[in-house]
Amino acid sequence: MILLLIPLIHYTETKRQLRWECFECKIGPQFADKMKCQVGGTRNSVLNVEVNLQQELDAIKTYVKISTKFKISSSYRKFFDITFDGCRVITDMVQGTMVSNMFKAIVRSSNQPRKCPIKKGLIYYHNISIEDVLPMFVPNSYLFVEVDFFSKRQSYLNVTLRGEVLEK
Repeated sequence: MILLLIPLIHYTETKRQLRWECFECKIGPQFADKMKCQVGGTRNSVLNVEVNLQQELDAIKTYVKISTKFKISSSYRKFFDITFDGCRVITDMVQGTMVSNMFKAIVRSSNQPRKCPIKKGLIYYHNISIEDVLPMFVPNSYLFVEVDFFSKRQSYLNVTLRGEVLEK
């Protein structure tokens, strides 16, 4: 019986690394006058974002699509996508879920408001790393992540990431 559990124990202890190759952010000029998105860290595993909002955002709809591929020569296939109310996520976060763990990792070193409306001014996210909360079911693969943010049915921010998930 114990021999059957060894692969399971090893699997849950295996950690993943992320290495980001590309991080692009596009924001509508009516929403912000300054936007900076950078990959950092010794392994290109952390992200830094700064945005100077020019107007208050009272509603945030978020669309996330993650695509993967296993060979550099193949095309990306959708792994999953989800649309959610961003304001509800930041105010009514259910603790202990995968989404709450990701959210905490993203906002750990930020001044992200914890409720809507999001006031105008500088918002920053420094040294974002989701390696420690990356689910084990995410396979070693190349990633393509697209995130679109909408306010009142108008797109105001598009984020694109390209990288790789590797075993440590």
